[in-house]
Amino acid sequence: MTSNYPYASMRNQFNLSACFIADPQACNNRPLTDIVDDALRAGATFIRLHCNNENAKEITTIARDIAQIIEDNNKCDSVTFVIDERVDVVWQARNQSIKVDGVHLAQSDMEPREARALLGEDAVIGLSVETESLVKVINELPDGCIDYICVTAMRNPEEGCESTTAAYELEANHTTLDEAKINTICSASDFPVLVGGRTALDDIDTIAHTKAAGWFVSEALYSSETPESTMREFVEHWKAVRGEEKHGYAKRVIVAENSESKSSETQEKKPTFINAKEAKDAAKLAKQQRVDIAARGCTQRDKAHI
Repeated sequence: MTSNYPYASMRNQFNLSACFIADPQACNNRPLTDIVDDALRAGATFIRLHCNNENAKEITTIARDIAQIIEDNNKCDSVTFVIDERVDVVWQARNQSIKVDGVHLAQSDMEPREARALLGEDAVIGLSVETESLVKVINELPDGCIDYICVTAMRNPEEGCESTTAAYELEANHTTLDEAKINTICSASDFPVLVGGRTALDDIDTIAHTKAAGWFVSEALYSSETPESTMREFVEHWKAVRGEEKHGYAKRVIVAENSESKSSETQEKKPTFINAKEAKDAAKLAKQQRVDIAARGCTQRDKAHI
């Protein structure tokens, strides 16, 4: 299957240490892109777009805007951007050359194997997990199927939850996580583990002292008058314990190729670009080349009929 996606894969370099969940329904009448921009400037390394009520066209538009904000911050090569649940939208966005690096799946979404088959080997795929026993089942997935797992929640749902994002964070798991539970899940998992769920500043120190790969936050930024400062505090608390330490990655299948297939792939493989401007320029050039080729074809057909 041919893909128009021009950006380099983030599968070998995604960073879960500081994840922000972008939710257009939780912005309190502020532009979502402004809060995403605040999070990026404060040090967010991973963005998840979660949309409850928007249709595919609307989500694609929002994704395009967020991708542009990432580009404007010169972070196309350092920040990973995924969309929650909507594999169809991710596929569409990537085919429209929008920098969407992958998808985050819940247990009720498309089966991970099918998502991988549709999105290809370059996409990042995450999966929400409810319990330690389920982690063991997920470990049985084929190598390279998913890239990370996510567990919730740091706070009880009954503590109060206005935001749709916060409700989403808590829907799978109605028991709170502590250091011991997080470590148990991390030890059982073959994948890096993202932890969150109504995450407060005090929780960052707890998570940082576990085996978790990183944390995600949403409500704390939406309820803040200064989202950038709030996000920066979270990032600084994490780095005070972890520094610049980077998590590991899940095993992936490396397929051996014979010289003939390598030669064929060398001829057909499309170039990838980390720099967003290079990617856009290349896409424009390719489009113009297709137009020129089509025009030459029309001219040749006209001559043939004379």
